[in-house]
Amino acid sequence: MNRFRLAVINPNTDASDTAAMASAVANALPSEAEVQAYTPGRGPQSIESAVDEAFAAAEVVKVVQAHPDHDGYLIACFSDPGLDAVRELTTAPVVGIGEAAYTAATMVAKRFAVITTLARGRADIEDALRRSGLAERCAGVLALGIPVAEQGSEFPATTDAIVGLSEHAVHDLGAEAIVLGCGGMSDVETAVASAIGVPVTNGVVIGALMLHALWAAGLWTSKQGSYSPPEAIPYQGMPAVRVAGLRHTSEAK
Repeated sequence: MNRFRLAVINPNTDASDTAAMASAVANALPSEAEVQAYTPGRGPQSIESAVDEAFAAAEVVKVVQAHPDHDGYLIACFSDPGLDAVRELTTAPVVGIGEAAYTAATMVAKRFAVITTLARGRADIEDALRRSGLAERCAGVLALGIPVAEQGSEFPATTDAIVGLSEHAVHDLGAEAIVLGCGGMSDVETAVASAIGVPVTNGVVIGALMLHALWAAGLWTSKQGSYSPPEAIPYQGMPAVRVAGLRHTSEAK
């Protein structure tokens, strides 16, 4: 069996976030796995709005088009920008950390709460939960009022705030697990879980492990119907979409 080659794509331009997430992933995967991390050369430094997400999604697509030979792609932003578009471009499995975190939480608890950064993002998270059929499993979406740029273990005051909101979610709202709604929170999962005593995920590590499992099982992104390659439509003022190297994951081993 060939070595599993994973692409970790940070949709924002903060290279320190990319490095932190790639390190967490590399530590979780088998030692023979190859992890390549990508940071877009342009776009928002953090993703806090729908405008930020729209520009970031286009850059995620460009990264995948430029690097078509990976065995799995992890979109390492909680709103999963460009997820469906990337699935049209490759047969390799593609996972967003938001969907990975929700899936993991529902496997270990009946009800979970989401801790996000700014209050403006709450409605989008609630909409995503409704679309995925998980709204009834969510005990609440709670905002820190602290931006993406101030997340991570180097900001202990932020971690304390996450712990405080998580305790409220568990003791007052009935949450049995916590989803941390930002890729920059990936290195505080253990600290928060230890402090509050319930499972905690933000999707970076579990998303990478899900991709490895899909690859090892020989599963690929279906090209029948919804995720079939983009139609051959001319683009004005920019190159048309290229789809190259489509092959079954099982064929790549």
